[in-house]
Amino acid sequence: MVMAIWQTEKDRINLLKKLVKHNSVTYSKGERQFPDLVKNELLKTDYFKSNEENIHFAYTTDDRRAVLAHYESNNTKDTVVLISHFDTVGIEDFGDYKNDAFNIDKITEIFKSDHTYLNEDAIKDIETDDYYFGRGSMDMKPGLMLHMSLIEKAAIENWDINLILITVPDEEVSSKGMRAAVKKLNDIRKEKDLDIVLHLNSEPTFQQAPGSNTHYIYSGTIGKLMPSVYVYGKETHVGNAMNGISSNWLMSFINRKIEYNDSFTETYKSESTPLPVSLMMRDLKDQYDVQTPFRTVSLYNLFIFKKTAKDIFNTFNELVKSSVKDAEEVMRTFDDGIYKDNNMTINTLKYEELIEQAIDTHGRDKVHELLNSVEKNQDDHLQCIEAVDKLMISMRHIGPTVVTFFTPPYYPATNSSEDVLVTDIIKTIEKTSKNLNREVEHIHFFNGICDLSYVKYDTSYESDQVFSYNTPTFNTTYMIPFEDIKEISAPVLNCGPIGKDAHKVTERILKPSAFKELPIVLESIIKTHFVK
Repeated sequence: MVMAIWQTEKDRINLLKKLVKHNSVTYSKGERQFPDLVKNELLKTDYFKSNEENIHFAYTTDDRRAVLAHYESNNTKDTVVLISHFDTVGIEDFGDYKNDAFNIDKITEIFKSDHTYLNEDAIKDIETDDYYFGRGSMDMKPGLMLHMSLIEKAAIENWDINLILITVPDEEVSSKGMRAAVKKLNDIRKEKDLDIVLHLNSEPTFQQAPGSNTHYIYSGTIGKLMPSVYVYGKETHVGNAMNGISSNWLMSFINRKIEYNDSFTETYKSESTPLPVSLMMRDLKDQYDVQTPFRTVSLYNLFIFKKTAKDIFNTFNELVKSSVKDAEEVMRTFDDGIYKDNNMTINTLKYEELIEQAIDTHGRDKVHELLNSVEKNQDDHLQCIEAVDKLMISMRHIGPTVVTFFTPPYYPATNSSEDVLVTDIIKTIEKTSKNLNREVEHIHFFNGICDLSYVKYDTSYESDQVFSYNTPTFNTTYMIPFEDIKEISAPVLNCGPIGKDAHKVTERILKPSAFKELPIVLESIIKTHFVK
């Protein structure tokens, strides 16, 4: 007799509590150990007891692991991929209660009696007893819980469809887990000759209005790029300011044209991308002294819908060059009676152009040696800055120069809103949810950034090359498996339970949505559209 372990509401609640209780904050020891918990839980099911070889690990460059579990059909090659992440943000915001942040029952009870950490909406919700609180209770261990329950049911009922559960680390930082999982997924696809027909994520819905309990479904995910600028000016003593060029001053011209520039805004139907902002701007002086700053860097956050790295970089470089011309015009008006250089110009180079010039000057081996000397034990964006800085210092003879480049991460935008299969699935979700008395709204782009960026190929070879040639760490400490993405590419959909306040101390999941409704909704998607 087949034993079911996650098929009742109570079973699913207990599973979620177990998953949440395991601390898996990004980069923590618990995050490294969490895949063992998932595997051990899956091995409790009859199917995976008999098919342990269908549970795989995919390793990131720093030896964290993603889990891939394949429920295998004997009659079809069609495959639905179920995607989730198990890492969470930290718990410092829980203050005195951080030791209870992963205990759903305890933290929920604490917040019932102590509203110190709760906002007005959270106070109303906790009084209804319809929500569970706790770190990971919303983002996104309920999605993993639902997928584990779903894949068990598929095995019990012998559904005629392949399901591959993927749950990954590092989604909250740079998606190393998903980028590693994509390569492993493609290996499985090729080995089993599978045909991937849908990538189904179950990130929780993002509240669109205060007090809303609408179930939002997303047929795509917003993209993100980090075009960056490095300015190499001309150093001088502050007492002889006109004898140099302050890199901070020059960067101010560039920042005025980039930050909050609505020419980068994209609109799809009624949805628009947020405006670009600088996430980091600073000079590279290590200490205070009276030398003017001559090396400054700025990293810009740009959201995208349809545009690619090539599109963004073209526009970005045009604005940077225009800013430099503006600065040169102002600079020519400077005259302190001692120093005046009417012939001073400022170079503008893409990173790939800087590399070419450095190789022409120093030789390929010397440039390779210089880039290898970049400290690898730091974040990717800092490695990129250091690489550009070392190259430009070695090329200081070319004079004041502005270098444009990319820093990780890069999340390509994906959108399946016009895919016939996805539009049909959305109708099924709406019909099923109506029977459950749940209002549903379709949104085209998940605006929280998610791992669906790496499972549908919506860029181009030319754009991929622009990104790779202008990202200093690409194919060393940072990589995107573009070729694998092409091969596993399929329509995407995000359908997860209703929750509120991701990344806040008031993070919470709506019980009826997570434990009653979504199991029915997800089952209806698979059975209606894929099980023959």
